[in-house]
Amino acid sequence: MRSALTGEPVCVLDRILAILDTVRESHGTSTITQLAQATGIPKSTVSRLVGDLVRHRYLVRTDQGVVIGLRLFELGARASTPRRLIVAATPVLVQLFNATGEHLNVAVQEGCDMLSVISVRGRLRPAPSRAGVRVPSATTALGKAVLAFTDDESVIGSAMTGLDSRRREIFVRELAAVRTEWVAVDRCETFPGVVGVASPILSPDGDPLAAISVAGPATDMDVNRMMPLVRHAALALTHRLGRQAA
Repeated sequence: MRSALTGEPVCVLDRILAILDTVRESHGTSTITQLAQATGIPKSTVSRLVGDLVRHRYLVRTDQGVVIGLRLFELGARASTPRRLIVAATPVLVQLFNATGEHLNVAVQEGCDMLSVISVRGRLRPAPSRAGVRVPSATTALGKAVLAFTDDESVIGSAMTGLDSRRREIFVRELAAVRTEWVAVDRCETFPGVVGVASPILSPDGDPLAAISVAGPATDMDVNRMMPLVRHAALALTHRLGRQAA
């Protein structure tokens, strides 16, 4: 929303977006004065908002002014991850489905949840999840696979919110085991009667990008058979994504 008299962005979000757009379109550095002139926002307000954006890494100060910060590049990379995953994962999922016949998921971390971006229906009816569904990171095999390779302790701590002390101890031991075996298991923790086995998909630097899982009925799914199949699929997808980035 803009003022009818001045064309100045009125709400805070409009002002922030106007500042970011102006910096981006400058293809270089922008000073507070230049931003105020280009956006019509009072110079004192521009200075305050730029300070907030710098503090949150959306902008970076230089001797000549401000430039776009790494936080925006990080967000752009995260937004492109599902598209890259879909392209790279298709042949891997075909092979995994042919080998298992079970429900498959590829999911990325969003806050304390895992967000499914690809889902292939297996013999489970109804399907325990589908693309667009969120599941808790602390219980699902997908979440454990990602959290085990997450360096940020605050992320792990947030995922454990709500767990009692005994469950926290078990969870920490589970993550340690995943780092050794590269496979995580959900034994009916997320969905009653459903067992999940997952393995992490990593970046070339070893950071977790996503996880891939197989889920089936607890009554007859062979977890030991699924573990190497899922681990192999995750490694294959990790390599395919690495070749895309090269």
